[in-house]
Amino acid sequence: MGKKDNLILLNALRIFKNTSENVVAYKKFLKLNNIEPTKIINSADFRYIPLMDKSNYLLKYKIKELVPFSKLPPIFSSSSGSSGHPYYWPRGNEQEEKSINLHKIILKNIFKINNKNTLAIICFSMGNWVAGTYTFSALKAIANDKDFNLSIITPGIDKNDAVSVLKNFSKNFDSVVMFGYPPFLMDIVLESKEIGVDFSKMDLYFVFAGENFSEKWREIIFKYANLPNKLNRSVSIYGTADAGALGHENPFTILIRKLASNNIDFCKDLVGYNSFIPTIISYNPIETYFESINGQLVFTNNSGIPLVRYNIKDQGIILTYKEISVIMKKHKLLKYLTKDISKWKNPVVILKGRNDVSVTFYGLNIYPENIKAGLEDSKVSDMVTGKHIIIKDLTNNLIDQKLKIFIELKSNTVLNNNIKKLISDTILENLLKLNTEYRKLYNSIGSKSIPEITLLENGHEQFIIKKSKYNWLSKV
Repeated sequence: MGKKDNLILLNALRIFKNTSENVVAYKKFLKLNNIEPTKIINSADFRYIPLMDKSNYLLKYKIKELVPFSKLPPIFSSSSGSSGHPYYWPRGNEQEEKSINLHKIILKNIFKINNKNTLAIICFSMGNWVAGTYTFSALKAIANDKDFNLSIITPGIDKNDAVSVLKNFSKNFDSVVMFGYPPFLMDIVLESKEIGVDFSKMDLYFVFAGENFSEKWREIIFKYANLPNKLNRSVSIYGTADAGALGHENPFTILIRKLASNNIDFCKDLVGYNSFIPTIISYNPIETYFESINGQLVFTNNSGIPLVRYNIKDQGIILTYKEISVIMKKHKLLKYLTKDISKWKNPVVILKGRNDVSVTFYGLNIYPENIKAGLEDSKVSDMVTGKHIIIKDLTNNLIDQKLKIFIELKSNTVLNNNIKKLISDTILENLLKLNTEYRKLYNSIGSKSIPEITLLENGHEQFIIKKSKYNWLSKV
């Protein structure tokens, strides 16, 4: 074990030790699992610490028992509830500091706009949900840092306000950074373009969070926002209400994802079989100790509620920079590792999604990403916004299953049967290409497996983001 590996593990052990001594709930949890904390002293011991999750730990104890010294932190935020009811998470000072440092890295080291007069437009919900207030808190601290020239405005999820900021106010700044949920930022860009906002005169950057998207989707939003297709114009953050921001994209992770999108053999060696290319996130292993156990991500992090071997229920794998370099060498891709890209050497998490964020159809998983690929296809991408809802319905007196997809059209698309057939065919084509299990099902049952497409007008109430996230799935 190298010096840095030792430091990484020592920090994880420190979090365990402090939690076992200072958190009432964790003391009870360890006792219940017959763990004597004083005997956990090295990496071999660490593996015997029981995994915690929301059901076996967080929901078992009162909130005061879950925080150090039973002292409640100053801020609480709600999870989005994408996989159940919202949970109210305390945010501690250490968590806030990590967020500040992460956003500094994005603005200074990736976007390189710290010396420019920059407007940050926060388009996350500013209510209970974590993303909006968490981002605002970090950016407010950065705005007071003498090394930055940053101003903040918070339209939240009011699309008209955000469009107005772009049209009427952003011209007062050298650079503009939009923070938000990917489909909502796409909405804002499309509407801004429709009313004549000239993105060619804007030095624009994006910070996304909350959802996986494809490299094709990134190219589409860049096209509409008149941005050069460069590696330092957008960053996706891997953030959770559980622990705040755990990692983010950088030029290296975006590069290898783009290469994987265009090289199927490299993709298979990098991420294994998957029906979509996962988000690839760099993280600081000193701050967060990640493990991949039976394909699920487990982390140790000193959050508002200290989390030790916490199973977040995300599917994923962990790779080091060296491991990725070996795969790149095998596929003769090392030529792409320029000096600016190869400096990003932290390990990465490859996020393969969640089993509970999919529709089960004839026993197989249909993910939103499978449908997005069809809607991002160049044959139809100019007709649709990309928003859709997937439903598994029961027909024929509840005997047969039917996969139904509701899709939002762009405002300039006139609905007719030819357009509906083209969109339907394109979705089917991409499903067959991306999802091996679906392809087997199609070969077995034929037309019964073909999704039933319903096209809805732009701005339909089903597609309005009312809280923090847009629900791609409806299970009935």
